[in-house]
Amino acid sequence: MGEEHKPTFMENVATNWAAFRLFLWNSEKKEFLGRNGKSWAEIGLFYLIYYIFLAGFWGLMLFIFLQTVSPDHPSYNSYVGRPGLSVTPISEDSLIKYSAANDNDYAKYVDELQAIWDSLDPANQTEGYVDCTNETAPPEGSFCQFDRTTLGEFCIPPDFGYNQRKPCVFIALNRVVDWAPEDYEAGEIPEEVADSYKPGNIAIKCGSYKNKKPEQLGPDTRIYPYYGIPNHYFPFPGNTNVSKRAGYIKPYIAVRFDLAAREEEIKVQCKTYTGNIAPLTGMYDTKYESEIAFSFHLTKEPAHLEL
Repeated sequence: MGEEHKPTFMENVATNWAAFRLFLWNSEKKEFLGRNGKSWAEIGLFYLIYYIFLAGFWGLMLFIFLQTVSPDHPSYNSYVGRPGLSVTPISEDSLIKYSAANDNDYAKYVDELQAIWDSLDPANQTEGYVDCTNETAPPEGSFCQFDRTTLGEFCIPPDFGYNQRKPCVFIALNRVVDWAPEDYEAGEIPEEVADSYKPGNIAIKCGSYKNKKPEQLGPDTRIYPYYGIPNHYFPFPGNTNVSKRAGYIKPYIAVRFDLAAREEEIKVQCKTYTGNIAPLTGMYDTKYESEIAFSFHLTKEPAHLEL
């Protein structure tokens, strides 16, 4: 028997090329890529209908989804339904430490307060802002003006009390979309704010942390304005339109702490009181909704710098 002929490389190439050309176009059967005109028309019609259906289904789902989305507010908010407190100035360790006789020591704190003070300039509250001192909410599309003179005569530039050992801080409620304060019912006002709570306002109480060392604070510890933050600044609009949201002015209170202790940590806390942010007590205060704690530390000045 003779040996079986094995095609050479070039013969294989020629055979494969001929098969490929036949696959591209078979002139005898009038087929392109293995299909005749009728087959291509059928499969083309199928995919045309298929993708029209997919596009229509996607469009319908998008339409249904958009009906559930507000043009003004995000669909989902934080799981925290009630606002906490924020304080300025503050450091990573919640400690404000400085020497009252050295302005370089407290310059960074004053700079933070100055930035807020400047942002509350009346010149920035003209068009689109209204006077809400009559305790009425602003009309749609407008915002309440904030009068920075309500922050007291002591919590002002250039030193905000830091040069007198009576430093000020600015306190505000965190922004929570659509949350609005509610007044206490008659007879429900907590004893801690019985003298400072006024309907239509959010009362804020500051003092020694858990009242452990009240002697560390002197009698000139004050809150401005006395009745706290008026309700008409709420709710925060939370508008998805950045330009509209940017017009909202966060309301502040100023707290002047009269530091009576030296060379030791003075831990203080501030709490919020309103009908729907009730300070609940307990072994660990785990249910308290809105409070903040921070500390001061006055360093001892050299004798020739003593105030």
